[in-house]
Amino acid sequence: MKALGALAAAAAVVPFGLTPAQALPAGYGESVATEAVATLTADGLTTAEATDLLSAQPDLIATGERVLDRVGADSAGMYLDPASAAVVVNVVDSADVATVESAGATARVVDHSMAELTAARDAVAKVQPANTAAGIDVRDNQVVVRIADTATGLGALTAVTERFGDLVRTEHVAGAFDTAISGGDAITGSGGRCSLGFNTTGNTGITAGHCTGSISSWNDAAGNYYGPSIAANFPTQDYGLIRNDGGLAQPGDVNLYNGGYQDINGAADPYVGLSVCKSGSTTGLTCGQVTQVGITICYSQGCVYNMAESTAYVQPGDSGGAWFAGGTAIGITSGMGGGYSYFQPVVPGLNLYGVSVF
Repeated sequence: MKALGALAAAAAVVPFGLTPAQALPAGYGESVATEAVATLTADGLTTAEATDLLSAQPDLIATGERVLDRVGADSAGMYLDPASAAVVVNVVDSADVATVESAGATARVVDHSMAELTAARDAVAKVQPANTAAGIDVRDNQVVVRIADTATGLGALTAVTERFGDLVRTEHVAGAFDTAISGGDAITGSGGRCSLGFNTTGNTGITAGHCTGSISSWNDAAGNYYGPSIAANFPTQDYGLIRNDGGLAQPGDVNLYNGGYQDINGAADPYVGLSVCKSGSTTGLTCGQVTQVGITICYSQGCVYNMAESTAYVQPGDSGGAWFAGGTAIGITSGMGGGYSYFQPVVPGLNLYGVSVF
């Protein structure tokens, strides 16, 4: 077995090719670069602009993080702007504009600080029923609450959102917010199918906690014994750990479901505007953009905090799969709803279990 980027086989995703003259973005394999570039060009960038943006993302994020540290309590978050290939830092005091711009970021003066936004989001999270989502929309400087049409018992939530006025925006969406596990598929040998996220140190692999909490034993795509679930943190978080008792090879890469693999050599946090890709055993390789971070998603099984939202496509069976930006691990698939996909940032999960990607 080449890689454990997922536990189950899926139809190949065949991307449009980059031309030979187009250099790959730093850290990206060809298949991932092609899919990521195609997603960005669909949003209006040229191929050259998209390729340059993918290469620039790590430096843009590092710049933004340094600026946030300098601005401190006056900040209201940061995001990547694909159209300008810049990192935008929100501030509530115009006196901070020079500090932001001198560091190489774009400054934007907004009304609400991150402390205000966080307090409003946390107040909403305390009263969220199942089939709702709440997070901070950094671009619009608001808390956004999404309410699926299957949600019930909305009285307390409505009262809280109304109390905050235009600081909180409410959106109604179709369907429900569901974890992405698919039951009844014998590929795992114990009643369901998920996808592995990343091979990790200590002879382990990290995936979603709603998978390891309901499935005790795992096989790989070929039916070879992989090993038992040894940790399940769900709800509140959505992390799980599997031990490789079957002695399967554990290379440091992700299966792209087209015969190729993406090497993984580190892990980092997601930010709004980040171009990310996902590998999963149902939909293979898909890419999109991070649209929110720090979201609370309330499934029927309970609420999960500190989630990230993306436009990349997921379906049942993709749960636990890998989210990455080039060679950097970013997250673990959790669920979907309202036209978006949701993942848990991988760094807190690695820290929780004391493991690392390799």
